[in-house]
Formats: sequence, C-alpha cells, structure tokens
Amino acid sequence: MKTYCKAKESLSVLLIIFLSSLITTNLTGQISDKLPRSVPESEGVSSAGIIDFINAVDTGRQEIHSFMFIRHGKVIAEGWWNPYGPEYRHIMFSASKTFTATGIGLAVSENKLKLSDKVISFFPYSLPDSVGKYMKELTVQNLLTMSVGQEPAPMGAGVNEDWIRSFISLEPVHKPGTVFLYNNMATFMLSAIVQQVTGQTLFEYLKPRIFDPLTIRGIDWDMNPQGINLGMIGLRLRTEDMARFGELLIANGKWKGRQLIPEQWVKEATSFKIESGDPSNKMPKDRNDWAQGYCYQMWRGRNNTVRLDGMAGQFVILIPDKDAIVVLTANARNTQEEMDLVHTYLIPAIKSDKVIPAEPSSYTELLKKQANLEIKPDNSKLTASDFIKKISGREFILGDNDFNIQSVYFTFNNGECSFALKRDNNISVIKCGTEKWKISNTKSSSLLAAPRSISKSIDANYKVNQPLIKVASAYSWTDNNTLEITARFVEESLGSETVICNFREFNGNVTLTMEQKPGIFMGRPAPAMTPIRGTIAKIE
Repeated sequence: MKTYCKAKESLSVLLIIFLSSLITTNLTGQISDKLPRSVPESEGVSSAGIIDFINAVDTGRQEIHSFMFIRHGKVIAEGWWNPYGPEYRHIMFSASKTFTATGIGLAVSENKLKLSDKVISFFPYSLPDSVGKYMKELTVQNLLTMSVGQEPAPMGAGVNEDWIRSFISLEPVHKPGTVFLYNNMATFMLSAIVQQVTGQTLFEYLKPRIFDPLTIRGIDWDMNPQGINLGMIGLRLRTEDMARFGELLIANGKWKGRQLIPEQWVKEATSFKIESGDPSNKMPKDRNDWAQGYCYQMWRGRNNTVRLDGMAGQFVILIPDKDAIVVLTANARNTQEEMDLVHTYLIPAIKSDKVIPAEPSSYTELLKKQANLEIKPDNSKLTASDFIKKISGREFILGDNDFNIQSVYFTFNNGECSFALKRDNNISVIKCGTEKWKISNTKSSSLLAAPRSISKSIDANYKVNQPLIKVASAYSWTDNNTLEITARFVEESLGSETVICNFREFNGNVTLTMEQKPGIFMGRPAPAMTPIRGTIAKIE
C-alpha cells in the first residue's frame, strides 16, 4: 500500500507539471489605443543618436528594463530588455507620487479642498491628545512640496496602527514650508486627504478622470492596512501607460481635445517650488539632476526638464523645450548615471523641430537593436549533470523551514526544468528555461515564498482573491552537483533572485540543500536565508 500511494503521488505531481506546460501565458495584456508611431527622422531626431544610447546602456553598468522616446506626441523609439516586455506592468516606486499630486489638483478644481487648508482639519478622529504648533500650521501645499519640516522623516506605522495619527503625532522641527526634506508619508497623507474629501480611494477617484480616458487598464495600486492607497509608492504601470501620462502633462492636461487636468494646475505642478539640494551630495549643481528644485511631487532637472521619479530609475522625463518625453524603467545602481544617458545621447539626438534627412541604414539598425534587447540569464557551465536522471520527477522531503515548504520536485524535459513546491498539500510549478527566460504564472512574489495576499486597488469589476504574478525563470548547472534557479518577478520587483540547489549522494541516498545566492539590492546585501535540507523520497 505504501508503495502504491507513493507512486500515485509522484504520478500526480508529474501530471500537474505536464498540465502546467500546456497552459499558455496570456501576454496580450489589455493595451489598446496606442500612441501613434513614427520614424525618428520624420520628427527631427537622429536614429544614430538613439543607437548610441542603446549601445551605452548595453556596455554600461545601469540595468535598464525599458525605454520609450516620444517626439511631437509620437513614439519614435521603444525597447524592452527581455524578460521585460510591453505587456507587463512595472513597479513605479516614487513615480507614483505624481499621480497622487494630480488627485489633489483635481480635487482642488472640484472645490473639495484648498492648498492652504490645514492638514489636521481633515482628520478630526485621528488627532492625538495634543498637536504641536508646527503640525497645526502644516498645509496641503507643504505636503506637496515635501516641506513638512519633520526630521527625520517618518517611516510609516505598524499594521494595527492609525497611519494618519502616527504622522500627525510627529511634530516638525522646522517651520512648514521652509525646508525641503523628502518625506514619503507626506504623500501618503495626500492620498488620505483625497479619500477623505471624495469618499473614494485615490485609485477610484483617478480611474474615471485619468486612467480611463488615457486607456490605462489592468493596473493596480497597493493599499495600507486602513484601506488607503499608499500614494507614495505601489502603483504599477506599463511603459506606454507612463508615456500617455507624460503626454497629458506636456500637453498641459489636454488629451484628444479634452481637458482632463486644469491647465493652470499642470503649470503650477511642474514649476519650481523649493530648493532641493542635499548638503551631503558633493556633486556640482550643474551635473546634479536632484539639485534643480522640487515641484508638486515632481523634480526639476537639467536641460529644463521635469520628471516623475521612482527609486532605481523609474522615470518619465518631460522635455518641454523639445516637445519630447523619455520614459525609463530600470534597476539602476546609480540613477544619476541613468539620467546622464538621457542628457548625453537622447536629448542631443533631437536635431530639429522639422523633418531631417532619412537615415535608412541607421533606422534599420535601430529596429534590429530594439527587437533584440535582453538581460541574459547566467550560462550553464555544464550542459547537463549526472544527477538529472536521479532526481527528475522525484520528491525531496524537506525538514522544517521558514517557508513552510513540505517538499520540492525538479523535472527536466526538452531543455526546460520544472521547479515544483508543495506547501499545505498544494503544488505550484515554475517553468525554467536553460540560458533563456521562461514565463510562468505564480501566486508568490518570491521563489520560495508562500502565495501573497496584499490589499490593492485593482482595475477590475470583480474581486481577485489571489492575482497571478508573472515570473521569468532560468536554470543553470554551475557544476555537476549544483543547480541554480534564477527568477525575475517582472511586475513585482526590480532585480533577480537565485536559489542554489546542491545535490549529494551517499550510500544510494540523494540529499538536497537549498539556499539563497548572496546578492545586492540598491547597494545593500540581500538578507541571508537559512539553508533548507531534504532527502529524496524512496518508493518502497
């Protein structure tokens, strides 16, 4: 009976892995009504200059995930470094903030609040026992310009805490409006104010006013435990969604003849409001895109640019003097160097406001380069391993571990590896290519983590209990005993993560040790994981 049950279970696992390989991933997304396309030279831009930009990216040390170059309202160049693609959303980090500021601007235009309103006036039920003098003076406009005066800036609150109350309890040390200090919670408070005065979350409020008219679909925005959109971060958009919003701003709030945002608000929101220099940054001001001033949840930059700006290089760069926009998503190690690529190559590629002579050979080369961009997974040092036949389709029973994984399976077939995890007697499978990325759907946002359940505002008319998460995976053998599985959760995180699987055989028993490969994220070491150990299950 024992032998029968084990064999039946192994057969079930293989069946699940096989069926998962038959399910095609829907990559079409929900993108429609695209921006018009044009040839660079038709819009006064040199294809050769754009090629120089791509070459600089590929030979430099900044990891770019996508770019889009728009001139006169038309896309003249675009590219995604595989496994990132036009159909995938990208995490925006602080580029989300400009959408939050737009919500405030629209609420102002609808007479729901004024910029001079005091912040504490919106939250009578979240006030602490005492409110400091400066906090009583704090206005909506101070939140918009990051001139709250709290130092250090607050870092949020616990799961069971009132985030609004926590923010109000921290008395500013500088008079509001006098000192710029980047403050994420200031933007969260803007989101909370929109929700308070409209009775809708920021996402719900912007949806019919901005997202729907711009044909931005299938997006989401993280919420805090109180059900308030984070505002400061948490919005996920596709590259072209970002470009559409940039076009709306550069056109002073008008889209297809319809004024979606008041023109005066856009002009106010993009103009210099406060000095943004950081005394600890010794870079000369004329080379520093973070020392040109701050607007309403946007930054001023060199060459009279204005930008949406998210951690690790999520940018929508408005170049009004040239009627141009550059959109970038990235996992950049140095965001100033990423900005330098735009100033050095893309802006100088703009030669005229009119048509310039065609560059057919350069344009052909540009199209070829755009179609073949890739972040390559590590190459295998071995084409195969002696362990493949011994472990393929077999179950490894794991000891107690922080991830509550009961067992794992590896199945190799036609140059692919299926990596299956069993947790709570449920099996999930990730497909891995060899030396190339393979896309799978999963319910986890990390290779070994349990299915994730996060509160979000989603662009859907129905409840999504566990939204599917896109993961691109690849595997490689670094030696006969060591298998590495690398994954990029393309819509959820920036970089890659790698699990090292080491196999050993002793007296006919095959054992497994899994641990996380050390890595660096934003200049900091990734947290180490306690190794997980297991033994291949025997069929008796």
